[in-house]
Amino acid sequence: MTNNTLTEEEKAELQARRKKLINAYTSGTASISHNGKTVTFRSMTDIKAAIDAIDAELGTKRKTRIIKTYSNRGLA
Repeated sequence: MTNNTLTEEEKAELQARRKKLINAYTSGTASISHNGKTVTFRSMTDIKAAIDAIDAELGTKRKTRIIKTYSNRGLA
């Protein structure tokens, strides 16, 4: 569910930031420049947290499901 209080410009801005964060995360880069400002993250965990915060604000955060299966062939 998308945050209805955001304007289209704000949504586009957040999506642009998210794209730069994803690129930095996948390439292992610690610094990101956006709108003339440079941010240096201490760890990949900090970048992931920033991506998660943007996803939450945009309402695009998806739940992760873990499915575990167990089987027993009766051989004990």
